[in-house]
Amino acid sequence: MRLAQGRLAAQFAAEGARLVALTVDGVDVVMGAGRNFAAADITAGAICGRIAGRIAGARFPLDGREVRLVANTPPDQLHGGPEGFCHRSWDAEAVDDGVCFRLASHDGDQGYPGAVQASATYRLTADGLTLDLEAVTTAPTVINLTNHGYWNLAGGGSVLDHELLIEADDMLPLTAAKIPTGAVAPVQDTRFDFRTSRRIAEAYDTGFVLRGKRGALKRACRLRDPASGRAMEIWCSEALLQIYTADHWGPSMPGKTGPLQIHQGLALEAQNYPDAPNHPDFPSARLDPGQRYHQHIAWRFC
Repeated sequence: MRLAQGRLAAQFAAEGARLVALTVDGVDVVMGAGRNFAAADITAGAICGRIAGRIAGARFPLDGREVRLVANTPPDQLHGGPEGFCHRSWDAEAVDDGVCFRLASHDGDQGYPGAVQASATYRLTADGLTLDLEAVTTAPTVINLTNHGYWNLAGGGSVLDHELLIEADDMLPLTAAKIPTGAVAPVQDTRFDFRTSRRIAEAYDTGFVLRGKRGALKRACRLRDPASGRAMEIWCSEALLQIYTADHWGPSMPGKTGPLQIHQGLALEAQNYPDAPNHPDFPSARLDPGQRYHQHIAWRFC
């Protein structure tokens, strides 16, 4: 499906409720595999869930019992498991100025309890693209959805030359397995300090704790390509922004116009804290019957 408005045009695919391309003044700023998803990065542009990021040991406690998940990066689970939401074909329908994707996830899917109905609604606006992620459940479960788009405002080359500002005073330290330790650490006087715009310069796979209340819309970051002057702001209602510099990309991965290259894209994932179900002090990922999970993301170009 394709949407167009003014200087913007977007393309989507049902596989993973995926953002395949977004052109701004004729430049495609979404990096990935085009439609050859399985042969490259299956997460690129897709909705990740039920839980985006890693779950330590592929297990978590819920109501006094241990829920065991299907591991796909043993011993952990990443992005919802080997058949997570990014692997699924979603149902699609046109809505005003956009497209709504819907997915039914059965009780026990990848180990998660409760039957979940999820939706991802993209809408093109005058200055960008919005996404509303929603879910309901039939039994207590956990949810953390995000879009895993990789961005490059130059349309190619290394994103390490881009300038980045993140509205965060703190970040989440990780173990060697890239699982949050449970601590929250200040970014001041570290390489993680993006409180003023600066060149990315090096590799990152890091969660930044956003200023502001969870559930309230706020600016998460500003990304700028200094060569073209093209800039994008991300606004979201979630608590954290995960950034990742596509460190695993390489010539064996097919891209839209040629092989993907390391650091060719920057993932900017608005979401809850990774591994939240295993950390009582983190914002809760729990979803109960009668509740509705909702996250709003807006990509604005300037």
